[in-house]
Amino acid sequence: MFGVLSPCITHLDSELGAQWRAHMCGVCLSLRNDHGQLARLTTNTDAIVVSILVDAQRQSPSNMVTAGPCALRGMRTAQVIAPAELSVRLGATTSLTLASAKAADVLAEQRAGLAAPSALRSRGARFAEPRLRAKALADGQVTTAIGGRALLDDLAGQADVEVGGASLDEITDGAARAAAAVFAATADLAGAPENRAALEQIGSDFGRCAHLLDAAEDIESDCKTGDFNPLTATGTSLERARQDCRRLISAIRTATDTLVLRDDRLLRVLLLGGLERAMTQVFGHRTEAVFTTPGPPPRPPLPPFHRRILPWMGVYCTGYACCADHTNPCNGKRHQGACKGCDCDCCDCCDCCDC
Repeated sequence: MFGVLSPCITHLDSELGAQWRAHMCGVCLSLRNDHGQLARLTTNTDAIVVSILVDAQRQSPSNMVTAGPCALRGMRTAQVIAPAELSVRLGATTSLTLASAKAADVLAEQRAGLAAPSALRSRGARFAEPRLRAKALADGQVTTAIGGRALLDDLAGQADVEVGGASLDEITDGAARAAAAVFAATADLAGAPENRAALEQIGSDFGRCAHLLDAAEDIESDCKTGDFNPLTATGTSLERARQDCRRLISAIRTATDTLVLRDDRLLRVLLLGGLERAMTQVFGHRTEAVFTTPGPPPRPPLPPFHRRILPWMGVYCTGYACCADHTNPCNGKRHQGACKGCDCDCCDCCDCCDC
């Protein structure tokens, strides 16, 4: 799956674990029902947290349905959020919006010379972007709530910002604005206007933090390939990026305390706990320490793309990625199993691709 947040279900009790699975499968089924089977490939863990936010602000829980057998549940059924519920519809639209913006960014970076030339990536992005955009804008109610068309148009200008020698804050402004719009929309869709201002700020801080975490994680590979990286382009050290992320997470934690929620337990574990886990993965095991090393050991060169297709299918299409540590065949990154330490009954997502 895509996303900065990668919660581990072993950190949840049985009740919260069931709620997490209900939202994850609900978003997945909403993508399938409204946009087709392939749309499930865009499932994004950050978008699942948005679904949880909507549900947490409502006076009563979202309606549940029984999902059919899934290979990742050992062909067992499960109780999940109904695909027609606003919470998972927002999660689905957010997943598609992020995927569309990513495809557009790939094309823009290739045109602007911000990424190493790749005919394969360009062709793939050129094919996917208009289709993803159409799907992202298909749910009128949700698209209106987040301002989907304006959001995508704003993100489409990211490469122009990067090529213009902008500051780090200017480079991360786009992600901050997009996340602010989505988080604020959760209050509108849940009928909780009292939370809107706080959620807009939480979203802005989350978007900026996510952009910094992604830049810090990719800095080594970007330097090797010559791709644009916000930290190297602005002369920002990893330690400064870590400090900025720590400040943003602290602000998110403070703002979360002000929200009026029916039940905040799952949100805190997944949003705040997920950010802490991301900090550990990117910067090391002690996020409060001062880091002097440049990052993880270098990864070996990747084999040609055609030699990575079968490993990709084996790792992600069988559900192996959910339950065991693995190397992503697409980018060579090492990932921890999403459900490490527990049986496969916790793997309720129908796709785990994070290529």
